[in-house]
Amino acid sequence: MNYVNLGSTIVGKSILKASAESNLKKVSLELGGKSPSIIFADSDLDGAVKWTNMGIYYNQGQVCCAGSRVYVQDTIYDQYLEKFKKQTSEIKIGDPFAKDTFQGPQISQKQFDRIMSYIESGKKEGATCLMGGERLGDKGYFIKPTIFTDVVKKNFF
Repeated sequence: MNYVNLGSTIVGKSILKASAESNLKKVSLELGGKSPSIIFADSDLDGAVKWTNMGIYYNQGQVCCAGSRVYVQDTIYDQYLEKFKKQTSEIKIGDPFAKDTFQGPQISQKQFDRIMSYIESGKKEGATCLMGGERLGDKGYFIKPTIFTDVVKKNFF
């Protein structure tokens, strides 16, 4: 059996088609979007760092609701980023069965290649790769935890 991304657009289309061809049952589709975290100046900053780190890197980011976009209020941005970078640099990467490992490999070569292409795309489009963004080691599908900054154009909003 081939691996199917259950949150993919292709699967979503087939579910809608099946609904339309049967009983027009109402369906709600989650198609793999990345949920944003919004951090305001009055947040518990250490808690925000802890939970956004978990939201991004949990299960190697291979979760359809991974909080891989983080919007931080400008007045605390530098402080948040410093703390977030520190926590990210302490992530233990390795054997997913080891108790002290937080991040294991990607699920397949295909997923590894997809993520690496997203990283390269971010770099080419002008985002700053603050850390990570590359393979870890020469065996398996390990990717260093990656942080991009400067991903929103200044006059976007």
